Amino acid sequence: MKINKLIWVILLIAVVLALSACSNASGTQTPPATRGATQTPIYIYVPVTVTPEPATITPLPTAPLAVNVTPTRTPTKAAAVVVKTATRTPTKAPVALAPAASATPSCNLGTVEPFFPEDGVGYTINVSGTSGPAFVFKWTTPLGSGPTDPNVGYRIEITSKRGGQTVNGDVVYVSHNKFIETNNYSYEGRRVRLLAAGDDVNITWQVTIIKVSGGFDNQGGKTGAEISCGTPSRIMSIGLKFTGS
Repeated sequence: MKINKLIWVILLIAVVLALSACSNASGTQTPPATRGATQTPIYIYVPVTVTPEPATITPLPTAPLAVNVTPTRTPTKAAAVVVKTATRTPTKAPVALAPAASATPSCNLGTVEPFFPEDGVGYTINVSGTSGPAFVFKWTTPLGSGPTDPNVGYRIEITSKRGGQTVNGDVVYVSHNKFIETNNYSYEGRRVRLLAAGDDVNITWQVTIIKVSGGFDNQGGKTGAEISCGTPSRIMSIGLKFTGS
């Protein structure tokens, strides 16, 4: 009996061993699980490759070239401003010289007041003429009754008109120093006939104070240049008629 039990025990052990060998051959192996766990750290190396990238952004040293560009523009603008100011200054200088126009000779002695012959008076002379004066002109003067500069005197402008149309004219001169001797100016008859041109005319006359560079000949003439020393007097008129043959 004991031998039979031993045999059965040996057989049972053999069966168990056989079963365990079969179970190991069935394919349920756990080791691959442990291998799978060791593969997970492979994804950790990825961030390490990102760090070298900033080294490619180093081409900033080209920035100093911009600094060299700005100084070249600045001097060109400054030079342009200097040139403009230099050209404008001389153009204003000639304008400053304009006051030279006010260098006209100053000669303000006033205005005379004519009173004879009276304005609008009629005057008749013989057509054959006369050797004496035909007109005697008189006026009051602001120069007074005493002698003065021998180059100061009067200009008498005479015009003859017929029907509003000018026929003839004449200009005579007398110094102030000569005028105060008689307080009048005698206009010769021969000159009157030239004014009338042989027919009745209307005579107008006015007087202006003047100054000459030469002098007066006291015969109706003057020498040298002349300037007016006052405004002309009011215009006087004479109705001139001729008689005789």
